[in-house]
Amino acid sequence: MKYYLDITLLPDAEANLGFLWHKVYQQIHLMLVEHKVSVENSAIGLSFPKYDAKSFSDNTKFPLGDKLRLFAGTEQQLADLKVAQWLARLADYVHIKAIKAVPDNVSEYAYFKRRHFKSPDKLRRNIDARAIVIAQKNGFAINEVKTRLLASIDNLDTKSKLPFINLRSLSTEKDVSPADRRKFLLFIECEKVTKPSQNNGLFNCYGLSRRAQTEQAAVPWFEG
Repeated sequence: MKYYLDITLLPDAEANLGFLWHKVYQQIHLMLVEHKVSVENSAIGLSFPKYDAKSFSDNTKFPLGDKLRLFAGTEQQLADLKVAQWLARLADYVHIKAIKAVPDNVSEYAYFKRRHFKSPDKLRRNIDARAIVIAQKNGFAINEVKTRLLASIDNLDTKSKLPFINLRSLSTEKDVSPADRRKFLLFIECEKVTKPSQNNGLFNCYGLSRRAQTEQAAVPWFEG
């Protein structure tokens, strides 16, 4: 990752950061799909320079901040994306900076990865089968196991503390209008390292690293 491009989100009274992240990231996802290098693989990696998971409980801050950073191996790869065209409808709400070279003194890298969470409803639907398996394996009464499982689900924090973006599914339901497609939360976690793994450097079409250690892809982490 030798070059980068910054996009700053500009919220106002009518469009807050959460709304802008939804609109901007939806377009960036479409752009990466359009420019994918192979099935579900992108050469473009994304970073959130102001990522702060600890600010989740602070209503005055947005955990992802107000900046999205795109990385590529070459300057031409970023230029070919034509980011301004993809964000043309949001021109009043974004500031797209010029492509720059990554600083030479980078000493830290980040893996931005998607995190999936099972909903309490889904856990409840599978509870009978899970209770039987656990009971048979450990010699417990099925009803006792089921009661304990239900109690653990009731105590489950239904909202992750990780930053997330509201999105709509575009990979399925091809005949459904964009407004009617399934909504979902894209939870994003960040892992910082001083020495990234030497993998293929490919990201998914959300610009994020995959979770498998052999497929992880890092981006440079620096201020500015």
